[in-house]
Amino acid sequence: MMTSTLTATSGILDNQALRSLAGCNGPCITLVVPAHHPGAQDGSRKALVHRMLRTAGEQLTRGKLAGRAAELLAPLEEIVQESGVAAGGAGFAIFCSPEYTARYDLPDKRGDEPAEKMVIAGHFYLAPFVGGACAPNEFFVLGLSIKRLRLFRYFNGDCQELPLPAAVPGSLDAAGGFDQPDHRLENRSASGPSTGAMRGIRVGTVSDREAFSEYLHHFFGVADRGLKSTLDGKPLLLMGVREEVAAYRRAAKHAHILTPDCLGSTDTLTAQDVAARAAHAGREHYQLLAERVFAEYLGMPDRARTLAHVPAVLRAASEGRVHRLCVRAGAELAGSGGEDLVNASIVETLRAGGDVFVLAPEKMPAAYPLAAILRY
Repeated sequence: MMTSTLTATSGILDNQALRSLAGCNGPCITLVVPAHHPGAQDGSRKALVHRMLRTAGEQLTRGKLAGRAAELLAPLEEIVQESGVAAGGAGFAIFCSPEYTARYDLPDKRGDEPAEKMVIAGHFYLAPFVGGACAPNEFFVLGLSIKRLRLFRYFNGDCQELPLPAAVPGSLDAAGGFDQPDHRLENRSASGPSTGAMRGIRVGTVSDREAFSEYLHHFFGVADRGLKSTLDGKPLLLMGVREEVAAYRRAAKHAHILTPDCLGSTDTLTAQDVAARAAHAGREHYQLLAERVFAEYLGMPDRARTLAHVPAVLRAASEGRVHRLCVRAGAELAGSGGEDLVNASIVETLRAGGDVFVLAPEKMPAAYPLAAILRY
């Protein structure tokens, strides 16, 4: 008798959830239900879900699992009844196996919603969710300004502004009360109006611009040290005008600053504005990393540690040998029994602790639906 456990009735399909799903044993049933907005002309979402369940039942009764159709579908029927599918809203995906049943909400991004899909296979259908789930979804955001530093915590699409730690000066002026720069600027006349908030800077043998650069470096260095315990090793996204972002990167010792920068003043942005920009930056960071991994694959001198033939990649992934897997978005290859070998390769890579990177079709030639870097 199947003992399916309802693990999550709602939540975000993030990296941790994706890896939990990858670890489940089949048979696996996946239902992908698109977003439904009030006034849409595509019919009732409740009718759509029940139609998908009927299709699943028909497939099960025609195949090897005919004797288990009722028990496999029972948890799906239960979660559909509890999920309020008749209402409009963001799309969601339901996953059901003998050991796991869960519903996860999907990001409501107009023009980029997942298509309706029902899959019964030996693995959950995870391919369309990897890019969003594996992009950074928890990090800090630092809004840079000489007049006002702002700190936010980003988590799964939401942003919360946090008070600055006591060790972090809130502005360039306030940084004067902290440790002074290594090279003090002595015997200089009062700074002119061009230095703005830097009222205490003296100039003379060093130009105003050089003095400003030194004090800005000091300010951001103090801020970087003061944020260390709060960041606790988590990634940091920088937002601000180009010059200040570049100056912070030069001063910072934090090892996990995200690759992209969000350029533009944060002085008047709301937490919701910051969240939207942070989500985009997280996806951009993932894409840039994916492109670097594919370039590494192409340039590897040891070709014995690379694979591109899809069945061979799947075998290696099932053996736990795939360290990094690049996937061309939208790639599919039907295997025996109708299972998509590309999706199966993704799931097996995640199951064994490997990393998966989905690249846009224009970034990965059609000749490479998959490109794997092997552990050995």
